[in-house]
Amino acid sequence: MKIRFSKKIEIILLSLILVFAFFIRIYSLGVPPLWVDEATSAIVAKSILNNGLPILDSDWLYTSAYFLHYIFAFALLISNSEFAIRFVSVIFGLLTIVLAFFIGKEYSKSAGLISALFFAIFYLEVFFSRQSRYYQLFQLTFFLSLYLLYKSKENPKYIYFAIISLFVAIDTHLEALVLAPFFIIHILYFSRKQWFLSALPAIPLFKKLTSVSRLSTGSANVVSNYASKYFSYTSNMLYLLILFVSGVIIGFSNNRRLTLTIIIPALITLIGIFSLETFALRYAYFFIFPILLYSAVLFAFLYDKYGNIVLIPLFLIVVIPSNLFFPHTYVNVIKPIDYNFNDFTAPYTDYNNVSGEIILELRSDVPLISYFSSDVEWYIRKPDFVLPFSLDGRGEDQISVNNSKGKLVDRYSGALILKEIPGGPYNLIADTFSIVKLKPSQKELFENLTESCSIEYESVDLKIYFCN
Repeated sequence: MKIRFSKKIEIILLSLILVFAFFIRIYSLGVPPLWVDEATSAIVAKSILNNGLPILDSDWLYTSAYFLHYIFAFALLISNSEFAIRFVSVIFGLLTIVLAFFIGKEYSKSAGLISALFFAIFYLEVFFSRQSRYYQLFQLTFFLSLYLLYKSKENPKYIYFAIISLFVAIDTHLEALVLAPFFIIHILYFSRKQWFLSALPAIPLFKKLTSVSRLSTGSANVVSNYASKYFSYTSNMLYLLILFVSGVIIGFSNNRRLTLTIIIPALITLIGIFSLETFALRYAYFFIFPILLYSAVLFAFLYDKYGNIVLIPLFLIVVIPSNLFFPHTYVNVIKPIDYNFNDFTAPYTDYNNVSGEIILELRSDVPLISYFSSDVEWYIRKPDFVLPFSLDGRGEDQISVNNSKGKLVDRYSGALILKEIPGGPYNLIADTFSIVKLKPSQKELFENLTESCSIEYESVDLKIYFCN
């Protein structure tokens, strides 16, 4: 015996899932400090409000994710806060749940609802829906593009929406360029009357293919090494990988074309990520979509075959690995959270813990020196000088650029790059994210700068020096 889902019941259950998903995503949304990339997005959005374009004070045109950063800018018009700029991703997270619901329904009614439930509470879906970065939008548009492409075979009008979604996905992140060949082949094979549309995805493919190829190391050893690193993040969710593989088999037997449309581009993109020169969990986050989707497809298949008895293991797999029972290694979020995801590849500096008195001093006329400047500018003020360092550990200096006046400045704040110790008093902010990447000569300069300074604030992620 099983529940028969009428249209009304289906809408009610989906609405309840979305309401709960919304609640756990907005709960204390503005409390955690912006991590380093979020701070950059915030500064880019502010530059759009000031200039109409994402041109930072260094004269550097920030060409990443135009669509998203203009939405961020609109959010800051409403409220200049962490909550406002992060709320955009909350909406994209809810839309991802709705997308999972519709894709799941292509397999069965129960698959739609179970997919929505899994996406609503899975911890990475919750955390990335609470960040002012492009990873949630990328996941949404990547799989929305594939879903609309799949639907366009029966209804040609979907191809126009699919192409729009594709262009937003490519604008959001170059990883989406993998989808372009699939679009071209699909249009030429299934939409022959609209063959001319194949030229549209070909434009960004040929325009940006060289840029993408430079990001890859092309090394099998690098692919193997990074694959194992990413796999290490799945230790608390190995059961989902087992469910995923079984679900893909079930999905393939029920709807071969849709399953191949989702899985093949996603796997190719994931392998491409393994070959990048840098490692970060957020790069592979998008692949959570098929893992959750096909885990839900498996449960839906079991439910449709065995009935309500399957609701018991479904309940257990939702509740047991949640933060109700495992506060540190949970997979599902049932109890609301008020902190950032503990990910060393997404570090942050918590300026909220610095006392108001010290913040006021840093905002004074005394010259302010910093390393990473985006969060300094967001929480305190634009620094007067910035010290060079490597953002990801490669090389010595990834922040210095020449502005339109030929001056060497920090690419984010436009502040002058400091090369020698100032003559008068100054304040210096040394964040751990930057300090740990300093090369020997840079460490020597840092030690000389702080030699006669007093430490006014110290924590695991930050030191603030007052220097006379």
